[in-house]
Amino acid sequence: MKPELPGAVAAVLPAVLRPIREADVEPIARWYDTAVVLAGSPAPLSDLLDSTDRGRSVVLTDDTNQEPVGLILVAVDDPESGWATVNLLAIAGPEERDVAALGVALLEAHLQREAGHIRAAVPADVGLALYFWLRLGYRPVVSSERLWMTRELAP
Repeated sequence: MKPELPGAVAAVLPAVLRPIREADVEPIARWYDTAVVLAGSPAPLSDLLDSTDRGRSVVLTDDTNQEPVGLILVAVDDPESGWATVNLLAIAGPEERDVAALGVALLEAHLQREAGHIRAAVPADVGLALYFWLRLGYRPVVSSERLWMTRELAP
């Protein structure tokens, strides 16, 4: 099934999601500390990549040159069966919001086989993140003093 992509982004940006590779670490490190964080709480990159319980790490790349432009950490069956939690969505720069939207669309399409619902924690200090998720059709839910953006994935 082809995901619904934001605007004309898919026509101009050949992007893919794929598992993170060792060769991705250096390119991600160049932009990670200044990345736009649209979900989760940033942690040192080495902690994220070295953690054995980090869930699934995927990179959003420009399919032309395979250069990572985003990093997504997602956990399936979190917080319970049938859910997926985006623990981190970090994008190389503010002009990459459409790229991030494409990455979320690709992630949703992939997760439909594994989860019926998806959620992402919105960083409290990044108002842009709230509007990003709202624009994608997510709804806000406050739980445990945290703002989550949630969405049901279509079957």
